[in-house]
Amino acid sequence: MSKTPMEEIIETYGEDVWNLILTVYVNFHSSELEIIDLCARWIPRRTDLREKTYLVHHASDEVTHARLFREGVERLGMPWDGFDHDKYRIQDIDDRFQKLFDSDDELEVLIGLNLYAEGVLAMEELYQLGRNKPQYFYQFDRIEREERRHVGFGVTVAKRLLAESEDNRRRAAEHCRWYQEHLDNYLKGELAEKIGWAIDAGFVSDDYIPRTRARFNDTMSQLGILEVA
Repeated sequence: MSKTPMEEIIETYGEDVWNLILTVYVNFHSSELEIIDLCARWIPRRTDLREKTYLVHHASDEVTHARLFREGVERLGMPWDGFDHDKYRIQDIDDRFQKLFDSDDELEVLIGLNLYAEGVLAMEELYQLGRNKPQYFYQFDRIEREERRHVGFGVTVAKRLLAESEDNRRRAAEHCRWYQEHLDNYLKGELAEKIGWAIDAGFVSDDYIPRTRARFNDTMSQLGILEVA
């Protein structure tokens, strides 16, 4: 009887790496559900029809991505409802989404969601995992391409807001600084051990952390606020 991919992963890399894979899928899936709700919160607040449409498309993409993440786990041989998801949740992600839900500052939401959560953290993870181990990370290359569209949405709306006032530009720089500090603490803190496992298994490159920092600089530079921060 042939082994499932899950059994092969555990045999080759060990339980820690299998748990790492479940952590990736669970947190991506839960994040997609949070983003759908966050998009829904802002649709009524936007008056520009094109910008409303961005949110509709964004939410629709996330519905598809949530389904793909579930399928990814099941293709490895684990039923989606066959394990305790809470065991794999990363508290920092939940806290950051709550921060965005509590905010009435659209610039904070655009920078924290479209540019940081999706354009930096998710993008680097999707890019590396989808290319290095596509057999384990189902459709990550497709999801990455679609996430790029969400970054574009965020940049477009944020640039419009930045052009409206110097106060908006000042606040955007403050939000950028907050996420820059968060990135350093996050990569060296709660994620440090998991990144080490991923590097050892060849899932991500040895320079994953510097590459993520470089992606932050490139992404935030699109708004021209990085040097201000």
